[in-house]
Amino acid sequence: MKVQRVLFFLLVAGLILSACQPQGDSAVPTDPLDTVRTEAAKTVAALSTQIVAADQIARTQTAVFALPSATPPAMQPLPDPTLILPTDPPLPTAVLQPSPTPARSCDEAAFIDETVPDGSQFPPGTVFTKTWTLRNAGSCAWTDKYAVVFSSGDAMNAPAVLPLTKETVPPGGSLTISIPFTSPLAGGAYRADFKLRNAEGVLFSFRDPSQTFWVEIQVVTGKVDLVAMACSIRWSNASEDLPCPGLPTDARGFAYTDFAPLLENGTQDDEPAIWLGVQQIQDGMLRGSLPVLLVPENARFSTVLGCAPQQKSCSVILRLSYQQGNDPPVEIASWQKAHDGTLLNISQDLSALSGKSLRFILQLEAKGSPQGDTVHLLAPIIAP
Repeated sequence: MKVQRVLFFLLVAGLILSACQPQGDSAVPTDPLDTVRTEAAKTVAALSTQIVAADQIARTQTAVFALPSATPPAMQPLPDPTLILPTDPPLPTAVLQPSPTPARSCDEAAFIDETVPDGSQFPPGTVFTKTWTLRNAGSCAWTDKYAVVFSSGDAMNAPAVLPLTKETVPPGGSLTISIPFTSPLAGGAYRADFKLRNAEGVLFSFRDPSQTFWVEIQVVTGKVDLVAMACSIRWSNASEDLPCPGLPTDARGFAYTDFAPLLENGTQDDEPAIWLGVQQIQDGMLRGSLPVLLVPENARFSTVLGCAPQQKSCSVILRLSYQQGNDPPVEIASWQKAHDGTLLNISQDLSALSGKSLRFILQLEAKGSPQGDTVHLLAPIIAP
């Protein structure tokens, strides 16, 4: 349809152009339309050729694009997308370096053990000794130029300075310091603190230089409670001192406290007691030397003596003595006890000794075989 329209317009245009041409003189008459027809025919032929060629090209292109293509391959399912998040760069691996070992101080002590536990009770004017066992934790040896010095508190008649040692204590070695005290006459709590001093006069103590070692007691007026001061009593057998508290299995002898004792008569008491056991040898014994104390006015020694309930072979003698200064001990009284299911009440008058500074001594003795010789002292006191 488009080609026909184009041919029509070209034909009209050719006729118009032919009509405008000047007419030359010609002797032979001709059809005036021959020229027009001839030119129109040429024009149409030329245009027809161009149009046909153009149409042929268009058809060819259409045919090319319309050619059937090969069967496309089957669509393969795409894998699920994997979300890849950006990550921080890896941190460098930390290499742990060994902590440097701090250099030991030249002068430094370490605590090992002590006697007279904090809060021990004493009557007024009681002379007692406390000991500390310390280890040389420094890098310098302790010599006889070293000293123990009072630091603060109530000295309780302790010396202000005393030698630390007579022999050299190398690093890692240990020693025991013993200091005598006298409890104040007024009741209350008392404490004395001490430090060490080296050969150059510099004070030192433990790793924390502000720390001290000390004695701390309660002065109780009116009575002497032997249970409260049990480990301030020096316990020994015939040849050696014993630890306090001891163990009931110790064949050397023992002393320890019990705050709910089962008595010989099978009852359990709510008053505290001290259990005593002799050394496990023939005629074995156990001795308890109290600190030197000021005997209260009109004082009495009182307790309840009994054997351990399961020890049927128990048979002992209990002696009470006193010692003044370095004089030989003087026996005050003695009591015998065998296991018979009963308890022995003791109340011994000490009024003749009132106002004196004395050391009381308790001594438990086996009568032959020591087998089963374990006894209790229930609520032992020295009081008016």
